[in-house]
Amino acid sequence: MVRPQEIYSPDPNLLEVKVADRLAQRGAEGYGAEHASRGRMQKIGRITKWVIVLAALAGIVSGGLIGGAEVYIRQVLLDGEDVDWRESLPYWTVFFVFAGAVSAVEVALLYVLALFGIARITEHSGLPLSRGDERGLFTHSLARAALEFPNPQVSIYGIDPYARVSNWKLTALNFAYKLKVGVSSFILRVFLRRVAARMAIRGMVPLFAGPLYAAWNAYIVWRIMSEARIRTMGPFAVDNLIDARFQDADGLDDTEKDVLLHAAGEMLTRGRDAHPNQVYLINRLCQTLGHEGDIALDWDAMRSHLPKLDTDGQARVLDLLTVSSVIGASIHREQQAFLRSACEACGVALREDRVKELHKALKRGHDVGTKDLRATRADVEST
Repeated sequence: MVRPQEIYSPDPNLLEVKVADRLAQRGAEGYGAEHASRGRMQKIGRITKWVIVLAALAGIVSGGLIGGAEVYIRQVLLDGEDVDWRESLPYWTVFFVFAGAVSAVEVALLYVLALFGIARITEHSGLPLSRGDERGLFTHSLARAALEFPNPQVSIYGIDPYARVSNWKLTALNFAYKLKVGVSSFILRVFLRRVAARMAIRGMVPLFAGPLYAAWNAYIVWRIMSEARIRTMGPFAVDNLIDARFQDADGLDDTEKDVLLHAAGEMLTRGRDAHPNQVYLINRLCQTLGHEGDIALDWDAMRSHLPKLDTDGQARVLDLLTVSSVIGASIHREQQAFLRSACEACGVALREDRVKELHKALKRGHDVGTKDLRATRADVEST
């Protein structure tokens, strides 16, 4: 069977490989690949806060240097006057070169902070980055999170996660990711210099540049750390599901196995993203059910079998779909609708607020179990 790393990132570039190798060296050997305790989650929280604070401080320093340089040029070199653009061109050329150099150093520091933070998070989480069949998947997924690379547009067991995404949206997403941290940060600086400077607050631009850069950096690093946490905690939810619901997988009939495989594939396409946690879930599901090869996804043909499964079979499918919906970066509205319709087919009601709470709890490090999954559903009579 193809390794999950080869499914998720079949053609990694050199930078991704280097970062993945670096993360593997900081693998969680000391914790025995067990879910993080409350104390370790508190350490992860403190690490996340410190990384965000340091990123904000880098923004303040960067904003101060760039703002100070602008004040110096305007007040000292140009005597505070608006001169002809030809006369001021040499000064502003030097300024933008200087601003670009400061921004480049700042962005490099942000990536270093993100890599350090992710390495420490995974170290305390217990995720096995240095051993096991899935270690390559985990390291490469976290490396892409640190580098702000998008998830690859790959086929997962013959299923296209982006089948429901139009071509123009894919192009727009690729373009947006190419902007990433560096270009977007520099665009922010150009905006301040060229747009805000034309407004009434012109003279105050250097003063609020630092706080604005700090807020932008904090947001960027918070976003990276948030994604790293879901990529770190998601695999434990998958393992709990497989261990609790698929102990007797050999005894399942072919119809139920097909429903499970097609349900997982349908949820993947409705998420519109090849998220590594989804790759891990489907890979473990295929291994557990003894399925090899591609999945010829056809949920319309499988839908009628769901109400005919016994109570345990229906609960197994619904637990699978619930885990699948909460282990991604966010819960897509189509995933929520699919889970709701599956619950209705099984004669139960979905507690959508509980599903959203479970997604947040997973990011905070909650060890998701069958009790949590059952709490997302209720009997129709009680709703």
